Amino acid sequence: MDREGFVVDGGYPGYVFVGWAAGMFEPEPGRKQPYTNMYVISPVSDYQSDDYMASGYKADKKKCISADIWKGLKPGDQVNLFFDDRGRVVKAEVVI
Repeated sequence: MDREGFVVDGGYPGYVFVGWAAGMFEPEPGRKQPYTNMYVISPVSDYQSDDYMASGYKADKKKCISADIWKGLKPGDQVNLFFDDRGRVVKAEVVI
């Protein structure tokens, strides 16, 4: 994946793909388990209350079912994400 710059369209209300990571982690000594994560940014909620306000974007790490999820994606791509019942990304589509 190259690291060219990109501009985030402030008018897009969804996820913008910014990167990924995959490898092995050790949940307990002697046992390794694979992981696949993608990183996205999205606008923060416009919810406001007496003791909460936010503005701008938030960054999220999303667990994926496989590395195939981000195949063909480039940093800066606007994407729709689809999740399974455990909250893992099962599909990512570029928004055209």
